[in-house]
Amino acid sequence: MDRRQFLKSAAVTGAIAAGAAIPGRGAQAQQTMLRFSTPEADPQQIKGWESIFADFKSAKKVSVQPEYGLWDDLVKKIAADLVAGTPPALIAGGSKPGFMIDLARRGLTIDLAKVVDEIGRDDFDAAALAQWQYKGQQVSIPYGQQWAVLWCRTDLFEEAGVKLPETWDDYRAAAEKIHKPDKGLYAAAFPAGRTWNTHIQSIAHIWSAGGYFFDEKLNVVLDSPETVRAIRYYTDMVKRFSPPDASSYGFREASAAYTTGKSATTFYWGRVLTHLYQQNPALLKVSQTVFIPRDKQYKFGAGHDEFTVMKGPNSAQAIELVKFMLSDPDQFYRLLAPVIAHVVPTRKSIVPKLQQHEWVRDNPRIVKTLIEPHNYGASDTFESRNHPFNYKMDAMISKNVLPDMVQRIVVGGDPVEKAVSAAHKTATDIAKDIKG
Repeated sequence: MDRRQFLKSAAVTGAIAAGAAIPGRGAQAQQTMLRFSTPEADPQQIKGWESIFADFKSAKKVSVQPEYGLWDDLVKKIAADLVAGTPPALIAGGSKPGFMIDLARRGLTIDLAKVVDEIGRDDFDAAALAQWQYKGQQVSIPYGQQWAVLWCRTDLFEEAGVKLPETWDDYRAAAEKIHKPDKGLYAAAFPAGRTWNTHIQSIAHIWSAGGYFFDEKLNVVLDSPETVRAIRYYTDMVKRFSPPDASSYGFREASAAYTTGKSATTFYWGRVLTHLYQQNPALLKVSQTVFIPRDKQYKFGAGHDEFTVMKGPNSAQAIELVKFMLSDPDQFYRLLAPVIAHVVPTRKSIVPKLQQHEWVRDNPRIVKTLIEPHNYGASDTFESRNHPFNYKMDAMISKNVLPDMVQRIVVGGDPVEKAVSAAHKTATDIAKDIKG
């Protein structure tokens, strides 16, 4: 980008932050058409969104222009929109606190604290709200919370005479007996693509081994015995027990490996329940979820689906849409119904409606670990209770530090210690230029 382009994009970004109209667009069109961006876009979810938008248009006379994308593409798309001066008015389900909080630090988002108060702060899960707060601002409102679990084919475990795994050693031992690649059956589906899912799953294993990406002063500490141990186990499970194409796996591939019967297990969230009902209901009777097998401790990523309102000419309408979706229990429930047990509501008053859903009632072995509260969750931006908000982590995700480390081993054949050391150096180089 040359200097003239930079100044132009900076001016447009400043105009967005100030709530000014974007040149070349009619004010009337902006007032009646609300851009909405989300990666939460399974077919049933799209039907749910569009049903809500139809009701909103009828009630508020405001049309919504939805844009459905992929999780791995959301950050790039929003960044490009900002440079072009055309960000969406409302972002839903990005699940990346670091990125959204960075937008807030740049003055590009609306503080939603008053909206939370208006809806009823006491009815929200306080820990979920805290994940999206920055210097007194409620940068986003989390409407759902979720965590990955291990999906298991109980019939295959029973046939092999092994128990569902609790530890890494359990998982390895079971994989040895279940794995039958000559018959097209793989024991595991560890994601190893250059994707966000690989980041999420590999950092969770580092945490389970007692390691961290950053210390409590936000210094990179990847180059540790805990990381080496975790990544050796992780990549061994990729190479020995996962499908040959696992080196390209992101979210959808990891889910599909299980729902199509290709793998006996996979790490995934509750969305697999919906996929099984839609694509392979026969597997429902032989499926169960357990917590992701641990090393020293159970510790895995807890994420949230959230609403973020960008500053701009349609901010007021975007806030009205947020209130419309979150204030009315029936509309709120419509957000969750297409992916029941995947997204646990952050409003306590909605939980009873979730528990009445027939999929929840009919599948206790599946939903138990997905919807019952636990204290094993961590996040990229708060790796422990002693860590401060990590404003550096989003750069590590966008630069694929952990996926590249995994790929060096799985695809490139590097020794684990060499790949971990290289990732540590890369992360340190990136972090040194990031200011708080």
